[in-house]
Amino acid sequence: MTESESFVRGRRQLRDTLARRVRELRLSLKMSQRDLAEDAEMRQALISQIERGEANPTLDSVLRIAIALDVSFIELFEPRRM
Repeated sequence: MTESESFVRGRRQLRDTLARRVRELRLSLKMSQRDLAEDAEMRQALISQIERGEANPTLDSVLRIAIALDVSFIELFEPRRM
């Protein structure tokens, strides 16, 4: 695997993990995407794109989501605990 392929693969894994964690944390709090967007002061469409793994959110956006979900920044990138 080339360095470029490794980068793309790692980026995809991070986006997928972020997507899953944001959705499961939001649902565990019984929040709609609109609720999360309002609390994070973001557009609902961006929350939707993040949850589908289609967005490339800024660090600021990820931090806003973490604060709105009342979790640490790093918790958004941790695999689901069983």
